[in-house]
Amino acid sequence: MEITRGSVVIAKAGRDKGRAFVVVDLPDCRTALIADGKTRPLERPKRKNIIHLQATALQVDCIKTNRQLRIILNNDIS
Repeated sequence: MEITRGSVVIAKAGRDKGRAFVVVDLPDCRTALIADGKTRPLERPKRKNIIHLQATALQVDCIKTNRQLRIILNNDIS
């Protein structure tokens, strides 16, 4: 699966291993900016190498608030 903006991904490495995130932006071909709405809000997403991310089949269309992001991740991943 390809990682695009709005993709729900699982971190495969690092201290956030196993947690779900949404790709907020792809600044270049090697990195992604990810957020989960709690420890990484939309205002300060984490830069992560895409080889450390596992894509899922889920796609998010429009996220405007951190609360919406948390609700989507809790309902879809659980």
